[in-house]
Amino acid sequence: MGTFWSNVRGQMARFLHGNQNDGGPPSTSSSSSLTSVDLAQGDTLPFDFDTALPMEHNYLGDNLEEVRGRNYLDDGSYQILPLLPQPGLVLVPGQTLPLMVFYAPTMSMLRNIISTSGTFGVVCVRYFEASIPRMAHIGTTAEIYEYRDEEELRIKAKGRQRFKIINSMRQLDGNVNATVKILPEVILPSSLHGSRLLSLDRYRSEPSDKGSPANSLRLKKLEMIKHRDSMMTPWPYWVHKQYCSSRLVRRAQFHLSYLKLGSTSAGLQLPTDATELSFWVAQALPLVDEQRLLLLKLNSPIQRLRWELSVLEKCQMLCCRDCDAHVADPRDTFSMSVEGPQGTYVNPGGFVHETLTLHKAVGLRCVNEDPSTEYSWFPGYAWTIAECRQCHKHMGWKFTATHKALKPQKFWGVCRRSITNRLVAGDEMEHVI
Repeated sequence: MGTFWSNVRGQMARFLHGNQNDGGPPSTSSSSSLTSVDLAQGDTLPFDFDTALPMEHNYLGDNLEEVRGRNYLDDGSYQILPLLPQPGLVLVPGQTLPLMVFYAPTMSMLRNIISTSGTFGVVCVRYFEASIPRMAHIGTTAEIYEYRDEEELRIKAKGRQRFKIINSMRQLDGNVNATVKILPEVILPSSLHGSRLLSLDRYRSEPSDKGSPANSLRLKKLEMIKHRDSMMTPWPYWVHKQYCSSRLVRRAQFHLSYLKLGSTSAGLQLPTDATELSFWVAQALPLVDEQRLLLLKLNSPIQRLRWELSVLEKCQMLCCRDCDAHVADPRDTFSMSVEGPQGTYVNPGGFVHETLTLHKAVGLRCVNEDPSTEYSWFPGYAWTIAECRQCHKHMGWKFTATHKALKPQKFWGVCRRSITNRLVAGDEMEHVI
């Protein structure tokens, strides 16, 4: 298929057979030292891990250059973008994307992007029968905000806007340019908007502090008003509630409360905006590529949140994607980063891993190797490669604290592409959209 697909296959080869056994973290001394707490000699007081450290991606180096400015593309507009295909990665808006690029034509393309708009498109590459790679038709723009250009190109980028590929053109050097349509975010009004009584509009705003007694009474009055509005429609109030964006946001926050958000000094806070929260949940859930692509196709945050809530409510366990062995329970998930329980990291071979952090895992075991702090994605922790107990598939890593006072003392990092979520038997997901 030419140099373009040989580059993709090269990334897969580095993932399967590359440096440090499947992405275990070349040596970067600054990433393996504790920078969040400086303990005096002999001090054994416990201290929490600084969850702001993983999002800094210090293993890429601490002398990256900043790219200033922000490039926003108009919704519904047609743009010509250079594309960066990534095997097994579906980037969503708001997600951080670290990259380490060695392939000369791709480095040349990214250097040109840095000097111009700073924006490129990321599309997922999937493998079907006979190992034929195909690009998805939906992707996300990524904007470079830091980089370092040496023998390899180290980049930090952020997912911004969804797009649909209209047509693509492979260049002589193997890179791909595509004409894309920027997909809009459709903010739907309340389903009761047309039947409301205008004289009651002054009572319809929701209070910011819902815990106080006065505001609780105000919320009850608001519910009564909505009940009255629903009487003017063909559907009962419980139908309208299923499509209320503020209610969907509260339900999602309730189902994610087990993550113990905000428990550290740099604690994670869930977005309160429906659009931002729908993308945050899409990034945090261990979904397969097809499910993430489905969410990227949806233009309404209400549709995305309804689908995501169905997964949150019906997910029974996390299983090995190859043998379906039980790996962990959903509530074993927790956040080691302010960005959420599932972070995106890059290994020394340039392959990107989306890693879900777990308190415990029942279906994993460590390969017989000494823990290593080289290229650790979590400063202060040593990693050991983990595999499935049943089929011996590479599943991720076990991270162990290098200081006895650091909390947590150990946790598991599992690759998203290695697991799948098992839902309630017989339930279909499409009907909730």
